[in-house]
Amino acid sequence: MKSNSNGNSDDNKVLDALEKKGVSRRDFMKFCTAMAATLALPASFIPKIAEAVSSQKPYLVWLEFQDCAGDTEALLRATKPTVSQIVLDIFSVDYHETIMAASGHQAGARSTCSRRR
Repeated sequence: MKSNSNGNSDDNKVLDALEKKGVSRRDFMKFCTAMAATLALPASFIPKIAEAVSSQKPYLVWLEFQDCAGDTEALLRATKPTVSQIVLDIFSVDYHETIMAASGHQAGARSTCSRRR
């Protein structure tokens, strides 16, 4: 297990953040159990779900296609959690046409790279 500069293991970052928000480990495992049940997975997948959720932030590739960008407007106006919390703390936003700095070929390369993950 890797340790960061605070002495906490990288694997416990998510669990520590959840505990600060009042979510106990027991509640976290209940969530993982509910996710396994929702996905019709056997109970043996519960620890795998817990590991996947707590190991790193999930990455997000947001493709607009032909919509009116109303979904992006709703995201930008979110209050709980705020858009900054979503982008910086909850997800790793790898590609979003509206909020990313890159454009043109750079944005296309980022999209291709993100989809290969």
